[in-house]
Amino acid sequence: MKHRGDRTLVTTGLARVEGEGSMYVRVAGGLVEEVRLDIYEPPRFFEAFLRGRSYTEPPDLTARICGICPIAYQTSACQAIESACGATLPGGLAGLRRLLNCGEWISSHACTSTCCTRPTSSDTRAPSRWHATTARRRRPAAA
Repeated sequence: MKHRGDRTLVTTGLARVEGEGSMYVRVAGGLVEEVRLDIYEPPRFFEAFLRGRSYTEPPDLTARICGICPIAYQTSACQAIESACGATLPGGLAGLRRLLNCGEWISSHACTSTCCTRPTSSDTRAPSRWHATTARRRRPAAA
């Protein structure tokens, strides 16, 4: 397949990213010279619905902001409360919290890579087969 030598691809709205995204690709002489992926997560202003509430409520309320990563929001709320109260966690409990966060991070990435990146078409093949088929279609012809 022959491509024009120089071109620029700009996508201002990317779907399936956390927040808003854009991508910029510049090709010159048949080679990719620059690729830029910009992801911007706008503020959610959830602090406003926490005003006037008891200090015990933010961990449960903020955990509902994201269905894929509730623990990140929940532990952030706990850390904010602890900071405001001048509390520190003992080593074992801090390590357990870190383990919980790492477990959620792995789970979140597994969910995103298998469920959230699939095409929205009626393609019902398994994700691994879909990716292999897509990669095969995009493979350049042998020279």
